[in-house]
Amino acid sequence: MRFNSSMKNYQSKSSLNHQTGMTLIELMIATVILAIITSVAMPSMRDMFTRKSVQSITTIFERSIKLARVEATQRSINITVKPTSNTNDWAQGWRIEYTDTDGNLQIIKQFDALSNGAIFTSNTFNAGTDLVILPTGQAQTIGTFQLFYPQCTGNGLVNFTLLLSGIVRKGVAACP
Repeated sequence: MRFNSSMKNYQSKSSLNHQTGMTLIELMIATVILAIITSVAMPSMRDMFTRKSVQSITTIFERSIKLARVEATQRSINITVKPTSNTNDWAQGWRIEYTDTDGNLQIIKQFDALSNGAIFTSNTFNAGTDLVILPTGQAQTIGTFQLFYPQCTGNGLVNFTLLLSGIVRKGVAACP
């Protein structure tokens, strides 16, 4: 009888000494593996977010020109799309506007500055030349825009061409 009870005590003590969890070595190895995976994945993630950002900006810009065409044809007036910086830097934002019959400037829509250091310029449309959409929906002047990021790689440059029809044609090219 005594022997059986001492055996029970021995088993209960040994179960208390049973190791659970990770050792310090295992934890260090897991941390190193995680650091390696993260260092490999980060550049790919950054490129993915950059591509998504460019696609988003592209969509917003194309829709803003479509909005200007719709407003010009509905109101039967000239609609101007111009950078808020009054330079060729469209990354600071742009607005769609017109001058009413009383000579007052009316802003239809304002677009905020682009994030993440995007470069969005036009050598055609700047302080000297406005992008004007006529009441017919056509553009008064044809011109081009370029959109890219400073860390641009591969075919990450987006070219926009405003056609005489008032439609924006988009293409991609090698980074500058």
